[in-house]
Amino acid sequence: MGAASPSASAHSSAPAIPPPSMSQVAALSAKALTQLLSSQGVPIAGAAEKRDLLDLVAANGARLARLDLGAVRSDIEGLIGERSWDDGSYGPLLIRFAWHNSGTYDRHTDTGGSNGSTMRFDAEKSDPENKGLSHAVALLEPVHAKHSFLSYADVWTLAGCVAIEASGGPRVPFSYGRVDFTPGEAREVHGPSGCPFGDGKATNPGGSRLPSADLGPAPGAPGGCPMHRQEKPTIDAMRGVFDRLGFDDRATVNLILLGHQFGRCHADVSGYEHPWYVFDPAHWNAYEHGLGYLSLYEMGAGTGRLKKRVTNQGKRQWEMNMGFGEPFMMLPTDMALWWDEAYREHVKYYDRHRRAFKEDAVVNFKRLVELGCKGLVDEL
Repeated sequence: MGAASPSASAHSSAPAIPPPSMSQVAALSAKALTQLLSSQGVPIAGAAEKRDLLDLVAANGARLARLDLGAVRSDIEGLIGERSWDDGSYGPLLIRFAWHNSGTYDRHTDTGGSNGSTMRFDAEKSDPENKGLSHAVALLEPVHAKHSFLSYADVWTLAGCVAIEASGGPRVPFSYGRVDFTPGEAREVHGPSGCPFGDGKATNPGGSRLPSADLGPAPGAPGGCPMHRQEKPTIDAMRGVFDRLGFDDRATVNLILLGHQFGRCHADVSGYEHPWYVFDPAHWNAYEHGLGYLSLYEMGAGTGRLKKRVTNQGKRQWEMNMGFGEPFMMLPTDMALWWDEAYREHVKYYDRHRRAFKEDAVVNFKRLVELGCKGLVDEL
């Protein structure tokens, strides 16, 4: 349930019935209406027909003005731990999935973002930057089937928020009301492909609006020149992507550090390999006290201990091997946070102010998943 077309993020005051209108609620199936009412503790005994369920919705408008999504959160959290998956957790996958659904927003055209769940359509689904995310789609399908009064777009982004908390991070409040575009609605907004894809070549040669991990050294950069000059194409493209999203340098650093403390890269997916943080890639490791992922910048990039290596797939990455079986790994975009002086100051700040990092992460991730959404309503 949500706005029919994307626009700047905004929250509505509590409506009389679930947002945005009774016509939207009426479009729900009897199964979805039953799920909605049951999830909020509304008795449905005797409601044999859809019209009876709609009468119950109307009669309980105040109760349904803001939904309690606790049951949805619980079902998502129950999926996250999986010993057979990377490092025993689907959490990093779900965080990346929510990020990639949201990171296509363009503030200049007010298109893209999580609203519409356009990753259901071929152009975005087959974006190389989204390779491997079909696992997240399949994982969350039972959650959407059980709570189909929410859109795919809501379930997919909520999953990222839940994954952060379930992995030991802070609770990220959620606001619902996104819609799933029909193919026709998607084409009306995004053109023939139905997706916010293909117009990102200024920052990603493949046309994706998502950031590229590496655009290579600057042509003609003299050997031995400072890294911010050598790697200017990647740095400029990354700054361009986050500017298009509407984030400044501090928020850019915060969001990249937030996402890349989790998980690992796979040679068969991206050509990169190994975890960012070897000790515990499945959990929040920007610890308030002690070392952790944020310390790798001073200890690795700042000391020169992170060394460039080219993978068998031809990808440049920087590694620091401390004898733990696998090395710590950083992509060129991670290293760019140290190479660029403005970014580096924010990295240093967050390394010394871990509580501020956590507080900003809540604000910035919530803002990220709301880009391009309209009329969202805060969960109870």
